[in-house]
Amino acid sequence: MHAVVLKYFLEVARHGSIRKAAQNLFVASSAVNRQILRLEEELGTELFDRVPSGMRLNIAGERLRRHINSTLHDFHLMRTEIDALKGERKGHVSVAAMDSLLIDFLPAAVEEFSGSYPAVRYSILSAMPSDVPERVASGDADIGICYLGKLPSALEVVATAPFPPGVVMAPSHPLARQATVSFDDCRGHAFIQISRISPIHTVVQPEFSRFWDELEPAISCNSTTMAKRLIIAGRGISFFSKIGFIDELERGEVVWRPLANKAINTIGVGILIPSHRSLSHVTGQFLERITRRLKQLELAASI
Repeated sequence: MHAVVLKYFLEVARHGSIRKAAQNLFVASSAVNRQILRLEEELGTELFDRVPSGMRLNIAGERLRRHINSTLHDFHLMRTEIDALKGERKGHVSVAAMDSLLIDFLPAAVEEFSGSYPAVRYSILSAMPSDVPERVASGDADIGICYLGKLPSALEVVATAPFPPGVVMAPSHPLARQATVSFDDCRGHAFIQISRISPIHTVVQPEFSRFWDELEPAISCNSTTMAKRLIIAGRGISFFSKIGFIDELERGEVVWRPLANKAINTIGVGILIPSHRSLSHVTGQFLERITRRLKQLELAASI
């Protein structure tokens, strides 16, 4: 019982929200809330201040979090030593993914997976969406996550979610008032470009290619983290999938609008694996975790 409730406590403390913690844990919000109330009752004190923005740790909660983190650290060290003696729960997981997934999606997945497999090593590679399939097919990575287009025959798609690229911008931006945004609409506004190569150039139609080739960006950078900050600050608009802005959309820091193009709106994000070679046990387990996480984000984005 304590292992579960302490895990729930840490997730609420990390996200400052019962609902967000529940999404990350793949359980109902009521289950998380019930465990937190039970823990507070057992300890005889409240651990969170209930504020309009969510849940904020109080002094007692901070003390408990330090204790749990210290205990978990010692436990993971002990389990790593035992696993090393047994030769189990070890291995290497390699992933190639488009850059926006390296900000929250994959770090959260690695953090969660490390709790069960602390001795696993990881290689996480940021790549252009069009380069991800080849990375997996060539053996540079065991798992790929990217926009789906025409794929090499050596790959298998194990999960998909409808996350097409759209226009992301600050809530105060004039285009935020529109239900959809056309390429002509975008031409009249400052654009933040991550790469001179379109992130979906392998699956786009001529209209998109013309827009991208003629684009004169106000800001060019190759960092999604920097682009996010500039977009939130109102310095320009850009093309991103919702999957890269789940938290910012939830907090109301940005808005996302679909492009007025039916073909682009059918594009999804997929998880790829090689069809010609077997995955290791730990890689298969990690694949299951990120597949569940992708489906959970799909649900969150649809609300």
